[in-house]
Amino acid sequence: MRARDFPHNALRPLWARPLAQALCSDPNRLSMNDLKKSKNYAVAKGPVNRRTTVEAPVAKPVVAQAVLQRVSMAHAKRRLGTPLSQRVAASTQPATAGALPGTTAIVQAIGCTICAMGLGLGVIQSSVLVMGVSAVALGGVALWAVISRRVQPAVAASARVAVAEVADAQALAQLDAVMEKMAAEAPQATVDSLTQLKESIVRCTALLSAGEGDAGLASEESLYLREAVRRYIPDSINSCLQVPLKDRASLVIDGSKPALDLLQDQLQMIQQQLDAREARLTQFAGEALLRQQRFLAAKANGG
Repeated sequence: MRARDFPHNALRPLWARPLAQALCSDPNRLSMNDLKKSKNYAVAKGPVNRRTTVEAPVAKPVVAQAVLQRVSMAHAKRRLGTPLSQRVAASTQPATAGALPGTTAIVQAIGCTICAMGLGLGVIQSSVLVMGVSAVALGGVALWAVISRRVQPAVAASARVAVAEVADAQALAQLDAVMEKMAAEAPQATVDSLTQLKESIVRCTALLSAGEGDAGLASEESLYLREAVRRYIPDSINSCLQVPLKDRASLVIDGSKPALDLLQDQLQMIQQQLDAREARLTQFAGEALLRQQRFLAAKANGG
């Protein structure tokens, strides 16, 4: 006979058979062996193994709207570069330190020295005529020096006023704020146009500051530049900002163009006007070099 043909209890010792029968007949023991009543029994719709269980996505933290606006403004400032008010103030600083005296001042100093020496010589020689002539000449040179000191500031006064109006800190700060607000909500093409306008304003202001000697040129060219800083550019940007952000690039206004396209056209027109005035100011800046060229050519032909 094979071992499997024997009854299960027949393989156990005689003394263990009653104990096994007692354990199998115990209801508490049977309940402990029931998997559904065990604490380790788990029921789920999917796999219960942690290695195969898909983790739930972590919820993104909610960022306050004020924080998002500050981040957007900081990004806009970085895209536009250094504020216009700082750049214009740096370009219009007067370079008076270490300036050399002009030809008129040198001639006046030499004349005063000669007249003073003549007056001293007349005192030594007890010559009334020499002292009188030297005193009259010294007085004339001194009067000439006083008049020239008063006339020179008056000639360039209107030019300095014009440059100061263009470089008004308050107007430039307001323009910077409007540009930064627009750059935070505008595409890169609009930001590039604003950056070009800033560069043109800085260059034109520097040329005006360098050409303060010509009051007529300063007053004529600075008028458009001043109005562009105070009115033209801010008015165009503020008009575009009044259109809702979601409609600026898609909504056609009065059958013409969307708001961003209209703003781009207006900025281009202002840019063209600034370029024309910059070219004229640059041409005037080269007039001094051209006069020197003519002078040297005349000397060379005459010599």
